[in-house]
Amino acid sequence: MYENIKKEVMIEKHFGCSIGDISKSVIISPVWPLSGFTERAESIVREFKGWYKGVTMLYKGNPVTVISSGIGAPMTGDCVIALGYSECENIFFSGSAGAISKKLNFGDILVCSDAVIGEGFSRYHSNDIYTDCFGNIVSGSTDLANVIFQKAMITAHSLGVSVHRGRIFSIDSILGENKRSFDFMIKKGCDAVEMEVSAVFTASKAIGRNAAALITISDLPLKQRSLFEGIEEDDDKHYRDTALMLPEILLEAAISI
Repeated sequence: MYENIKKEVMIEKHFGCSIGDISKSVIISPVWPLSGFTERAESIVREFKGWYKGVTMLYKGNPVTVISSGIGAPMTGDCVIALGYSECENIFFSGSAGAISKKLNFGDILVCSDAVIGEGFSRYHSNDIYTDCFGNIVSGSTDLANVIFQKAMITAHSLGVSVHRGRIFSIDSILGENKRSFDFMIKKGCDAVEMEVSAVFTASKAIGRNAAALITISDLPLKQRSLFEGIEEDDDKHYRDTALMLPEILLEAAISI
């Protein structure tokens, strides 16, 4: 029913700006504050405040749009679908995740171009709404992920953390993380679990855009070092140190495309 609404109206309602205010490369995150990006800007080209808040800024002479997408698959997925009314080409998603793979530790960086659907948003934007897509693999852009990986490697060395390529599971319920669901994720070859990436990839496919994800590890639930207990001060420091540097990695990747 929304197909006949003008693109300009959709962009104004969702982002509070004009189509031309959104750059070719867009960074979206449910958790990283806009200030982490704007403090690295040469200047702010446009600040917008629609349903989603964001800025277009100049970074090393290049325009980059950064948007706070909201937590969870519905908010972030709709943000990507709405970007389909703009002229953006590349979508860089970034958030945090709990590690499933034993090779991952606090503050490590995971670059993803594959995700397993564990959320409900994707069913509305896949090819067949009558078919349950739970457990299906949805892919983003390998080329975009390669660029992110290269930039992340430079920063990771200075932080003393590792960078990995891997697959992520997107879940709708934090308290749905239990033995049965973790067993399912492991069988699907997942390295970590969070709440948005599969929706981002499904939405980016629906609108014909490139997308990849940059994730940092915030907890190790299978080792009883979860969001609720067991995280030591040093663990939290590794995570926060990496999180502080993710805006720079994303901006460097965004201007390299």
